[in-house]
Amino acid sequence: MRPIKLNTLLMLLVIFTGSVAMSVSAVVALYQSNKEAQDQAAQIANSVKQQLEWQLLKAHNLMQGPTDFPDFFLWQNSNSSISGFCIQYETAEGRLERSLCKGDVSEEIWPAWFKTLYLYQFGTEQGSQRDVVFNEEVKGRINVTPSFLVMLHRAWRDMNNLMEMSVITVMTLCILLYITLGWVLKPVRLTTAALGKIQEGDLSVRLPDFRVKEWQDTAQSINAMASTLQETFEERKQLSMKLLHLQEEERRHLCRELHDELGQSLTGLRAIAYYMEGEAKDHCPSLLPKVSQITGIAQQMMGLVKNLLFKLRPADLDELGLMENLSSMIDEWNAKHQEVDCYLVTEGRCDEIPAAIAVNLLRIVQESLTNVVKHASASRVEVLLCCPYSEREQLLLQIEDNGNLTRAETLLKPGNGLLGVKERVNALNGEVNFARSALGGLKVEAIVPVLEYEVADGTH
Repeated sequence: MRPIKLNTLLMLLVIFTGSVAMSVSAVVALYQSNKEAQDQAAQIANSVKQQLEWQLLKAHNLMQGPTDFPDFFLWQNSNSSISGFCIQYETAEGRLERSLCKGDVSEEIWPAWFKTLYLYQFGTEQGSQRDVVFNEEVKGRINVTPSFLVMLHRAWRDMNNLMEMSVITVMTLCILLYITLGWVLKPVRLTTAALGKIQEGDLSVRLPDFRVKEWQDTAQSINAMASTLQETFEERKQLSMKLLHLQEEERRHLCRELHDELGQSLTGLRAIAYYMEGEAKDHCPSLLPKVSQITGIAQQMMGLVKNLLFKLRPADLDELGLMENLSSMIDEWNAKHQEVDCYLVTEGRCDEIPAAIAVNLLRIVQESLTNVVKHASASRVEVLLCCPYSEREQLLLQIEDNGNLTRAETLLKPGNGLLGVKERVNALNGEVNFARSALGGLKVEAIVPVLEYEVADGTH
């Protein structure tokens, strides 16, 4: 389920609450309008009752019968606030003597559903009745009923006015709430953006000060966390660099020991074998096959030692430079993996790259090629090394293949080559990216800053 934004949720809640409030207000307005009509009918009935009883009293005092009784003249000529009512006068026997209506509706402005709802709720039989009494004798009955059409007109008008005011109120509230939420939630957007940058590896980002105390406390906690992570990451990079340096020094020491001790011993062994071969030819030809076997074993051991020395650390790295060693390593790799073609392209002044960086670049290419053999099932690999032409630039190393693209996240585990590549690049204060190659497989891209060059005489 897609998450909803907080400001959108609050706006929907306001609109929903406003709609419910408007519906309740509309029902209350209808009941209020109907009650006002009933109260007004009762007031009219009382007024007409008093008028008719006064007419009866007047006729009795003059000792003559009222010729035009009941007379609705006073009510008929009263103010317009009583418009929309009908008066009927019945005698005590129930005979209708007179009926008069005042006011009507010329045009129906309400919809059909409103009329149906009003009829269902209130019906049409509404009004007020009063007995006309004179000398404690009921002379007749007054029925005052509001006009149904007039009541519908008033109810629809009152409800429309209420709805208009409610809509204006809700819209105003939504606008003010939107503006307020935009200001209140601005720290949330800034915090989310800052956390996203921290997740991407930018630990230098810091949140500004906020006026709201809760946001300020959150910002300070995030800033403290980012600062701690940055310090830890810097310490980790320094430690990784030291470990790599120690590892290279140990490899250099092992290479020297193997070259000096084992290499000299194998050279002596070969010399003795050659001597024994010459002696065997002259004095004991039957030993010649065994001596030749010893010479072959010594030669094979020399080759194994040479390969081991190259894997540990190219002995001629300082003399021949990065490009020659990288080219030699790829040629040797192609010879061992004839089913895969590896191509090397170099640009720039790669031979002037400092030895510490050059060794790690060789290791990165080695680990990437090993990963291609283990996981990619590729038939083509391209290695691109772009070295800077001036100081304080960055070098670019790309290794891409046409094999099966494996998700880089599954390879970033202990024991896999990509994790070693990432650690080496991070230790060099560089950046490594894994993406789909234009060849169809995986592309490993490493960007490493080169702060200075190692000049020919060895100074910096």
